[in-house]
Amino acid sequence: MRNYIGLDAHSATSTFVVVNKEGIELDRRQVMTTEKNLLSYVRSIKGEKSLTFEETNLSQWLWFLFKEEVDDLIVCNPCYVSKKQGPKNDYRDARHLAGELRCNNLTAVFHEDNEFMDMRALIGAYSDLTGEIVRSKNRYKALFRSAGLNTKGQTMYKMPQRVQELSRPMHQFVADDFINRILFLEDRKKLFLKEFESIKTKHKAIRNLSTIPGISKIRGAYITALICSPHRFQNKHKFWAYSMLVKYNQESDGKSYGKVNVRGRKELKNIFLGAAEGVLRGTSSLKKYHDDLLLKGLERRAAKVSLARKIAAISLSLLKNNTVYRDKHEEVRKRANKKN
Repeated sequence: MRNYIGLDAHSATSTFVVVNKEGIELDRRQVMTTEKNLLSYVRSIKGEKSLTFEETNLSQWLWFLFKEEVDDLIVCNPCYVSKKQGPKNDYRDARHLAGELRCNNLTAVFHEDNEFMDMRALIGAYSDLTGEIVRSKNRYKALFRSAGLNTKGQTMYKMPQRVQELSRPMHQFVADDFINRILFLEDRKKLFLKEFESIKTKHKAIRNLSTIPGISKIRGAYITALICSPHRFQNKHKFWAYSMLVKYNQESDGKSYGKVNVRGRKELKNIFLGAAEGVLRGTSSLKKYHDDLLLKGLERRAAKVSLARKIAAISLSLLKNNTVYRDKHEEVRKRANKKN
């Protein structure tokens, strides 16, 4: 007999609801969220077991905990779980998940047990750090602009003494806090950069990605961590959608309602568009590819997005084939120079 188990998990307590293939509720249980309690309850259920819970901060731990305990495990995307009317509580949420699992209405979120999944914690912390640096710099600079002082260049962030140029004591106090925060965060950023260099040395996949023009060690680490397993993407089109580099047409009854992105990883979109910007400052064959698009009449924005897709497709190919990028344009140029 197949049991469909919905789990509403929280840091303190977790609620299970079990239904059969007819949708009849067989059991419900609330337990303290500990490894012993969770495993004990799931193991007490007899027969075939399908289990689901929503993607949360606990989901990777729960996935690792249950992946060998059940016959079918789905970490579902809460954005695609249909909303249930009525009051919300843990039991109703778990019961609803069990029913959606039974009807095969859930969209799974990718999970895997490898070191690249662990790397996501690093890139998440680095994103938070760099975001805080940018916010602090903007607010620090705004204090000087409000006083009509020059804020051009990056040197002002290396000169704490400039705080004295502000005439108002309260502004000086706030600016002093911002500049000390910026200097501290910049020092922390250096430690992250050392860690990125270390993991680049350790992982061949990141070194391979770094051979692509516009892909640095940091971008390579981001791509590797977010993809984890390149073979889960059937083709480049699926990967473009995951990277939010393509839009899909909304259509009903023969009428178009515009184009939208599917849900994916915006970080990858920013990475590949940023890599495209880097390519445009070089002389590689990718730059030539972009220039050819412009000559064909494509708008600059569209050409840049096409270049970002090209870089994304190359990145996926390198990860799948465990190889490096070889720039054909550069090879041709070098052979021509040798002949001359």
